[in-house]
Amino acid sequence: MMKTNVPSSSSAMVYAVSDACTDTQLVSIWLAGKSKTSQNTYASHIKQFLEYVGKPLKELKLEDMQLWVSSLENSQRYKTATLKLKINTVKSLLTFGQKVGYLQFNIGSAVKPPNPKNELSSRMLSETEVTTLIEKANQNQRDRIILKLMYVCGMRVSEVVGLNWRDLVPNNNGGLAIVLGKGGKTRVVLIPEKLWLDIQQLPKTDDAVFISRKKNRISRKTVHYMIKQYAKQAGINGNVSPHWLRHSHATHSIERGCNLHLLQQSLGHSNLSITSRYLHARPNEGSSQFIQDI
Repeated sequence: MMKTNVPSSSSAMVYAVSDACTDTQLVSIWLAGKSKTSQNTYASHIKQFLEYVGKPLKELKLEDMQLWVSSLENSQRYKTATLKLKINTVKSLLTFGQKVGYLQFNIGSAVKPPNPKNELSSRMLSETEVTTLIEKANQNQRDRIILKLMYVCGMRVSEVVGLNWRDLVPNNNGGLAIVLGKGGKTRVVLIPEKLWLDIQQLPKTDDAVFISRKKNRISRKTVHYMIKQYAKQAGINGNVSPHWLRHSHATHSIERGCNLHLLQQSLGHSNLSITSRYLHARPNEGSSQFIQDI
């Protein structure tokens, strides 16, 4: 098996495109164009792929990638959405490699990733569960506000932990948060009055809104652990994660009549088709419920 040297986000070196003469350099250039929150994940997928095929990118054949995809599917270790991410990550690198002239052929163009099943219905909470979950954090002001930002505002965990005081702007009786989302894109998130007032009660720092006991910026790992503990206390089953609150925000918003385009804008989805998944998140509900029985 070939020894693979894939740079992590912390060690990624930016080369001029014309200087890419090794796989490592190509990956470095490619990673440099990705958001910092995604670089480690992408680097891990590329490393896994290169270790499996055991040869340089320039020597790859279509069969190599097809065998790798089959090995992922046969392992039964990954959900469909994870498989799609791994395959699309490699396809993106190969497309980039051909575009800059490093690769003569793009074998990835002939490989189609599986379509993920709509698993949202099993990864969201009812309004009652959300209320119970947040109530369990009533004794911790910071934690309660973090949970509310992810549910009430639909923010990603990375966006919440990355919030700085300078990103918060008063707006009428409430406020606005300027967040850095996926792909390094910024968007403006509306914060309702009650939640805005709660945020203003937090201890002020020069930078991060949410800090740890050691006065450092709180980490995503801490928030993941935090929500699992509160979910356990609330008697909620399942591998609850921060993203469940974002899923719940989207579904509950649609149920209460939110326009799909407005939801797309609020969540920062690059494509309306991503937002549209929430229209099908309730498998036991349909438009027939609104038609008089005859």
